[in-house]
Amino acid sequence: MINNSETTNFNPSLQIAGMHPGDNSIEFQGVRKTKQVLWLQNGNNHYFSDLPSEHFNILKSTYLKDHKAVRFLSGVTDHISRQVELYTYYMYGEVDATPDIDKDGNLAPSENFRDTQNCPSLLWNSKNINIGAHILTPRQLVIVDLIGNNLPDKAIASILGVSHKTLDFHKSKLYKCVGVSTKLDLLKLSMKYKIVA
Repeated sequence: MINNSETTNFNPSLQIAGMHPGDNSIEFQGVRKTKQVLWLQNGNNHYFSDLPSEHFNILKSTYLKDHKAVRFLSGVTDHISRQVELYTYYMYGEVDATPDIDKDGNLAPSENFRDTQNCPSLLWNSKNINIGAHILTPRQLVIVDLIGNNLPDKAIASILGVSHKTLDFHKSKLYKCVGVSTKLDLLKLSMKYKIVA
């Protein structure tokens, strides 16, 4: 039987980068349990160890420029290839529609991926958590996380060690920076940008 019903057209910008044959961009995928990295290109999944040297060297060069990342990861392992893989995991661990390395070999800015809420990469120079064009400050990120945990303002203020009035000041500044006016709107936007689950 032939199905004559309408077909569904997908927006190509919402498809995973590197997923389709002919897509020469690279998308990294972090494996949380092992902190290993796989990569997608031309519709095929590969191990990090199989990454072409020109792409590995782009990541390595970027990693070596971030002294805070080097200090942390060299304490985890002595092997530079594993340090670069861990750096890639923390910077690009989430699968999305934006290529981590585009077809011209350009490395994308860090993703909003965090291994945990208090991810060590948050202390690195090259790691930013964004809502749109706004880079969240550490205080703003904590506020977003606490709102994401569905805590009332009184509890958030207590955890931050500030008065309710000071919390209101921080929240209004954050709302203005990201273009929202309510806690619910901030939460929705935070979910859209994969800051809270």
